[in-house]
Amino acid sequence: MGFDKKDFYRSLIAGGAIAVLSIPIFRNLGMLGGFSKYNLFLLVMMAFFWSVFIALSMALVNYVVYRITFLKWPVIFEISKYGTIGLLNTFLSAAIFNFLIMMTGVEKGLTVDAFVAVSFAITTSHSFLWNKLWTFNTKGSGNHKKEYSAFFTITGLVSLLNIFLMHILINTIGSPEFLNERIWTNLAFAMLVPVSFLGNFFGYKFFVFKTETAAAKNAVMETI
Repeated sequence: MGFDKKDFYRSLIAGGAIAVLSIPIFRNLGMLGGFSKYNLFLLVMMAFFWSVFIALSMALVNYVVYRITFLKWPVIFEISKYGTIGLLNTFLSAAIFNFLIMMTGVEKGLTVDAFVAVSFAITTSHSFLWNKLWTFNTKGSGNHKKEYSAFFTITGLVSLLNIFLMHILINTIGSPEFLNERIWTNLAFAMLVPVSFLGNFFGYKFFVFKTETAAAKNAVMETI
């Protein structure tokens, strides 16, 4: 199966969610201060068009990647879909992370480590469903419990590594003198994205959602 309506709509949903989740993050970083003078209606309209733009962009990126790579390198299309979900999960996790910081006013210490753990825990089930049903398309595998356990194991190991590295960056190294702690905390969070992306993708592909090569070949034959 090629890039169908499900791929299009899921790309739109993921992109729209990314745009919505980015708003409180921008607010927490003080990037929306200049927009406070506008009225509520205009702010809502700006948020709407931002969401539409990101949603359509995500759908376009996945479609272009599919058209260019799927016939010879179908794994690249998998990586593109996984990247979409990974980006969504990153923004969801970051939104939770920033929400906890905003509600407590705590920006460093062991409490921030706990915030990272909470944000990763909440997004795990969300990530499992998206990757199972879309990225690796194994909804009919019949190994749900085994996949779920393996998924949590891989995610847990990568999450522990992220928490450890986050602790090193925030509490051991600390923010540079020219950056405030809130910006450094979010930069540290962003620097760990490649670790999560690569660790989780290859862990999921080879140890959780094992798809047969024949299925991929049949999918190629159904493309235009």
